[in-house]
Amino acid sequence: MIGIMYRLVQRLRIALAWSLAQLKLGGAYLSYWASFLRRESYVQERWEGAQSLAGAKRVAVFVHYDRQGVVHDFVEHYLRQLHDLGFAIVFTSNAPRLAQSDTLRDLCALVIRRDNVGYDFGAYKEGIAAIPELAAVDTLLLANDSVYGPLYHLAGVLDRMDPQGADVWGASDSWEFSFHLQSYFLVFHRAALASPAFTAFWTKLRYVQSKTWVVRRYEVGLTRALRRAGLRCRAAFPYRQAASALIEAVVERNVAGDGLDPVRKTFIQQVFRTVNAGVPLNGTHFFWDYLISQMDFPFLKRDLLQKNPARIPLLNYWERVVRQSTDYDTDLILRHLELSLKNRSV
Repeated sequence: MIGIMYRLVQRLRIALAWSLAQLKLGGAYLSYWASFLRRESYVQERWEGAQSLAGAKRVAVFVHYDRQGVVHDFVEHYLRQLHDLGFAIVFTSNAPRLAQSDTLRDLCALVIRRDNVGYDFGAYKEGIAAIPELAAVDTLLLANDSVYGPLYHLAGVLDRMDPQGADVWGASDSWEFSFHLQSYFLVFHRAALASPAFTAFWTKLRYVQSKTWVVRRYEVGLTRALRRAGLRCRAAFPYRQAASALIEAVVERNVAGDGLDPVRKTFIQQVFRTVNAGVPLNGTHFFWDYLISQMDFPFLKRDLLQKNPARIPLLNYWERVVRQSTDYDTDLILRHLELSLKNRSV
């Protein structure tokens, strides 16, 4: 009887999940059609920074969002590193307000504040459109503040993302829905920027107010469109490398043996079964500690610490992992968590 009830509950959960997914998808299509009624631009303010975009060879479009319009110090750290690496920064904020600051002026070439319509991809589109001479740019970086870091200096990361290895690089990839580069850190080299597929993608992109649409059609769709055009797209820290390391550790070294604490053992066994079945996971969540400590991955996803949607256990070790592996100032993360977390500690 218990077995029958368990199977019934599982079927109800699956049915509910499917229904919710269909509702989200229906809402996404409604948002797409509504986008034809939207304006051509949602820029509300813009001001020049100390740098110049004219003739810049390296340009970064950095997307920011904060409900209070605050540019937190972990973001300033990120911007300062990009500035020191020679990027002319187009700081594009989706915040409802944004105070003009000397720090932003000093670090950026252009600061844009726009309505949060179209999420990050809407902001990327308007940031790219603000570049006066895209044809003169050798390297375009699209980045956002959905991560803490860089935990390691980006100079080494960018050296790995050379144009001989690929035309488009992402920090990480995902196999959910279909293979794609995750959009929080994307590097486009000259071949990609000169491709008609790149221009067509951003020209056709609409300001759709649906995260489901943005992920499936724009984040996933960008990699698909560029690969169809013959462009090489690679991740510097591929999902398969971390997943393979887990399989090897369980099969060859028995890391999930009896000597492991029950919480960690159960988690590793669950992830092992999922990976072994070919079900893709979000590597930046499920393999966050391995990526940082063993692969020198330079980022820690904010939503992992703030929300932990997949209920990854033992996240309280994040500070120890970061401190033991990098020289990043973890107080930058702690200060933001203290301001942003409610009814949650990590």
